[in-house]
Amino acid sequence: MPGVIWWLLVLVGCLVVGFVAVAQVKKWVTTPEETSGAGFSLSDLRALHKSGKLSTEEYEKTKTLIVEAAKRAAQREAEEKAEAQKAKTRRPPGADRLPS
Repeated sequence: MPGVIWWLLVLVGCLVVGFVAVAQVKKWVTTPEETSGAGFSLSDLRALHKSGKLSTEEYEKTKTLIVEAAKRAAQREAEEKAEAQKAKTRRPPGADRLPS
């Protein structure tokens, strides 16, 4: 009888460890990546400038490039959204004709 209890405890322990492992893998898989397409955020850039790793000239030039890229991305996203909306509201040819 003590052998059965021992194996039941081992089985329960394996189940608990398996459950925790599956939960961790699921959490890891469903967590979105927190990277931006730009590579640097403006706060990263400010920190580099403040620490002296970037000169003021480099800081201003890079800041301008990042802001322009963000504006282009926002404009492209707005255009894609407008096209999608336009495609939704398009009516197929002949839709204006009344059935006879």
